[in-house]
Amino acid sequence: MGKNRTPTAILDAKGAFEKNPNRQRNAEPTTDQSIGNPPSYLSKDEKKIWKELVKQSLPGVLKYSDRAAFELLIRLTSTMRTDYATMRVADKSLFVSLCSRFALTPADRSKVNVEQPRKSNLQAFLTRKAS
Repeated sequence: MGKNRTPTAILDAKGAFEKNPNRQRNAEPTTDQSIGNPPSYLSKDEKKIWKELVKQSLPGVLKYSDRAAFELLIRLTSTMRTDYATMRVADKSLFVSLCSRFALTPADRSKVNVEQPRKSNLQAFLTRKAS
């Protein structure tokens, strides 16, 4: 079985398209809608986990269309925290896989380049070296 395809948002955050701009996926469907608030039917603890993991995620990675997979990650996180002893190996593996897909593991985070804020013209002028 082949390797899972890395989401474009993660590749873009990693700076992959700066090195290889010809590999950009211009026709990929996308949304500007953020993942939003947790669904009302989640438990109080699951809603807390949702908000916690949204805060931990990298900017621009979680989108509204990711809600179903993200909900599964939330439910697995809840099970892991409340009843770890009964979690099956397959569930633990799925948990790690979902964390990886949302760039929530140290290895995945280390691959992401965060763009530094650009200096305004005024800042550039004020911090330039006198010659």
